Amino acid sequence: MKNIFIIVFACIGLFTNANAQKNKVTPAAKKAFMQKFPTAKEVKWAMEEMDNYEATFLMDGKKGSTNFSGKGEWMETEMAIPQANTPAIVMEGFKKVFAGATIKEVYKIESKEGKNYFEIEYSLKGKTKEAKLDPTGKIM
Repeated sequence: MKNIFIIVFACIGLFTNANAQKNKVTPAAKKAFMQKFPTAKEVKWAMEEMDNYEATFLMDGKKGSTNFSGKGEWMETEMAIPQANTPAIVMEGFKKVFAGATIKEVYKIESKEGKNYFEIEYSLKGKTKEAKLDPTGKIM
């Protein structure tokens, strides 16, 4: 019976330690984040993939998220933007394909590879979905 308790507590300890490591962000990633987003508030970190960390935050009253490698290399940023600030060509492209949709949120995505695009969260026929559009308004 004593051995069972030891095994159970050892397993709980391993699980707790593994879970704590999951959200432990490297100092390099934190430093790079603070350099790129010095005015960010309410920052929350999570591990997305092995050695890929995501920070969600508020900046200038807008929601954002960004990814950094454990070495501090910036990967991608997703920032909410007002619908009024979305390029007209992007909105026109969206409305052509999703006529009657209600736009909930618009995000501007920038990546280190230069694959910049817009992601529009919308509601249509009672379902919430997302559409990705390139800067010319074409659906990706």
